[in-house]
Order: sequence, then structure tokens, then C-alpha cells
Amino acid sequence: MDVTVVSVPVSDQGVALRFWTEQVGLAVVRDAEFAPGMRWVQVGAPGAATTLTLVTWFDRMPPGSLQGLVFEVDDVDAEYARLARAGVPFEGPLRTEAWGRQAVFVDPDGNGFVLSSRAHAG
Repeated sequence: MDVTVVSVPVSDQGVALRFWTEQVGLAVVRDAEFAPGMRWVQVGAPGAATTLTLVTWFDRMPPGSLQGLVFEVDDVDAEYARLARAGVPFEGPLRTEAWGRQAVFVDPDGNGFVLSSRAHAG
């Protein structure tokens, strides 16, 4: 069993889509109406098994309520620098923890994401 889609609660799908594609660098997987007046906006990294859908329809998931979703990368220092140059807002600099290096960034709604060095099995 795989996790394939994670719902990210947003207030404006257009703003969120621009953030994830233009600043973070994800690709549009799907952007289409799926019910009258409802838009399915899905983004992901090429080749990744898990994608994000930018949702506005879950009453129990208000914009900004998602916290702690982790993005693992091979070179966290380079990715942190790239995202910072693209204007992605980080809550602070990269920190070294017992499990690796990480920094927290937020989307326009305040959802929080962790940029982390890739965990290596040991």
C-alpha cells in the first residue's frame, strides 16, 4: 500500500498553485474541474510516488492546518538555497538534528513543511 495523494488545505487554489509550481518547482499533475464549481489541483515532483492536491472543500481542514509534512532531498543545503532564492519563506535556517539537517517552510496559507536531508538506513 502506498500513499499517493496528500491533501493540502488552501484558501486560494490559484495562489497555491503558483507557489508550488513557480517557487517550489513542482509540476502540475492535474488541474481540472471535478464537480460543478470544484477544481482538482494536483502537483508533484517528477517520478515521485506521492503528490499534493490543493483542496478548499474539507471543513475540518481549514487553510494552514497541515503541519509537519516532510520533503526529503539528497542535498538539503542546495535545495534550501534554491528555495530561499525562489522566495519560499522559511521559519529559520537549516538546523542539524540527530537524524539529519532540516528547515521548516510555509506556504501562503501557513501550512508547514519540513525540508530534510534524506534518511539513510544504517
